[in-house]
Amino acid sequence: MRRPVDFSKNKLSVQWKYVNSNFKQMGLWELVEKRVKNTIKGTIETILWEEYNIALNRKKHQRLNGSVGYRSGSYKRSLSTTHGKIDNILMPKSKGLRVHYNCLKAYQRRQEAFDEHILKAMILGLTGRKQKKFFQSFIGDSVSHTTASKIMNKISYLVNHYRNIPLLDEYEYLYLDAIWIHVKELDIKNRPILVALGVKNDGSKHILTFKLAKSESEAEWSGLVNDLYRRGLKGYSLNLIISDNCPGLKSAINYVYPYVALQLCTVHKLRNVLSKIHNKVQNRKKVMCQACKIFKAKTKQEAINRYNKFLKEWSKKEPSVVKTMKRNIEYYFTYFNFSADKRNILKSTNPLERINRELRKVSRRYGYFQNQRSLDIFTYLTLKEEGLIINRTFEDMPIAKEENTYLEFANKS
Repeated sequence: MRRPVDFSKNKLSVQWKYVNSNFKQMGLWELVEKRVKNTIKGTIETILWEEYNIALNRKKHQRLNGSVGYRSGSYKRSLSTTHGKIDNILMPKSKGLRVHYNCLKAYQRRQEAFDEHILKAMILGLTGRKQKKFFQSFIGDSVSHTTASKIMNKISYLVNHYRNIPLLDEYEYLYLDAIWIHVKELDIKNRPILVALGVKNDGSKHILTFKLAKSESEAEWSGLVNDLYRRGLKGYSLNLIISDNCPGLKSAINYVYPYVALQLCTVHKLRNVLSKIHNKVQNRKKVMCQACKIFKAKTKQEAINRYNKFLKEWSKKEPSVVKTMKRNIEYYFTYFNFSADKRNILKSTNPLERINRELRKVSRRYGYFQNQRSLDIFTYLTLKEEGLIINRTFEDMPIAKEENTYLEFANKS
């Protein structure tokens, strides 16, 4: 008795495993893959020959007076795709006319989506040897070390382009923070990546730039913030800058954007308070509970009242905690000047911390990076995978031709 096939919603996954097992036993998957490759090959050849006929301005066996170029047979080319390697694609040949195809570029041997899979394999931490085995076993085509290097060079160019494209002065909030990673330069050292995240009024987010620095000094942060200003982020629409309590970063912000409000991260403040508790067994739970309630207040006055009560209760029991809480406290209440629905995302650097968490995953897979170039490439690819890279070219932005400087958009009107 045959087993009935039930593809209802509740039993779909179970039935698919049953069908998939039968397909493998009968060898039907090989037939399906062959059909798919033949379909792709036929489609590519059809488009190529149609483009070829359009370029010659006549069909096969048709003769026209004054025509340029004529047919000269065909040659075979292979193409690596996400569905496997397609062999023996018939490419038209001509004499007296060079044809440029939109379907396949000159000397193209890989589908662009296939290059993206190679880059994803790099992000996952596969070495050149492992990549070769992986692609050979799954799609029947290997990726050489030279091919991977060429793709890396292309991405390196895109990184430089991304770091220099002009910025529209349309960001309302700017998050600044750093993530520490390992870079192998003579020795393994822990170094920070300085990251800037811009948020528009509609909630869309872009990583405006990132930079491998020697430290979180004022000079390093000033270089990054000044670069944002140079590229067009003048700050006319900027309502708030959110950062941690790094002295160098605060000095850089005050120098470049002195009139933009500053909000220091309340999460970092709570972590600092936690580290300063002397009697953790008796006081930890109560201290942290009261400290958290300060930044969960619904109004600024309520937060100030809770803050004063906190100082009064713990000034003698935990003096180090009180000293830490007092430090730059005026910059931790700035988010109360904004509407209640935005306060949760403005009182800390958590939106940027989530992105940094993805960067940490990449760095942990590799353990360390050989140099700054490899770090920049993999950081860029990770951000692109998350959809945080600005999709804009130089042609989209006005640039002064005479002085080769960016125009100030506020002066247009």
